[in-house]
Amino acid sequence: LGVGGMGKVYKARQLALDTAVVVKVLHDQFRDAPQLVPRFQREARAASRLTPPNSIQIIDFGQDERGVVFMAMEFLQGQDLFALLKRDGPLSAERVAKVMIQVCSALAEAHEQNVIHRDLKPENIMIEDRRGQRDFVKVLDFGIAKIQDPAETGGQALNTAGMVCGQTEYMSPEQARGLTLDARSDIYALGVIMCQLATGQLPVTAATPIG
Repeated sequence: LGVGGMGKVYKARQLALDTAVVVKVLHDQFRDAPQLVPRFQREARAASRLTPPNSIQIIDFGQDERGVVFMAMEFLQGQDLFALLKRDGPLSAERVAKVMIQVCSALAEAHEQNVIHRDLKPENIMIEDRRGQRDFVKVLDFGIAKIQDPAETGGQALNTAGMVCGQTEYMSPEQARGLTLDARSDIYALGVIMCQLATGQLPVTAATPIG
């Protein structure tokens, strides 16, 4: 289905239940990376803490006998918010509100669980029409999520100090500077997305990511 910086995403079938699922597999070259495998596992652990309706459901994760690191999750019919914006944008105030209230609901639960998304952008928000309900939202990819719980990491940070992760257009200034973050960084990204949905434009643009 797609390829990202850390892995590939496949559509697969869960045999016992005969149902479609998504399997995310870490790239082979990262299997022995001292930081990336724990980060991938942390993504699964962070996402598994969150419950539907507006967060992606994690089914399983682990590493097989060949060393393949994987995570299985529910399969979604629909499109991401970026594709929707490209097709229908700018969106009406009512539609923006409907979508963003659901995104906020998913993030509120994450923040209550001490999970910061840190990569919130339209591509990580899926939109489905289900059971007669238009614009049903699922928030995806806690791939660079940070669990603010020392017990989860043995008291050690899994990211290199000062490393900047995420897409620059949606980053808070603190994140762009590589500073310590809290939930307010996700709120900043929410504001950027809301502006983009309502106007079709990003609030801050530059010729380069650093700019």
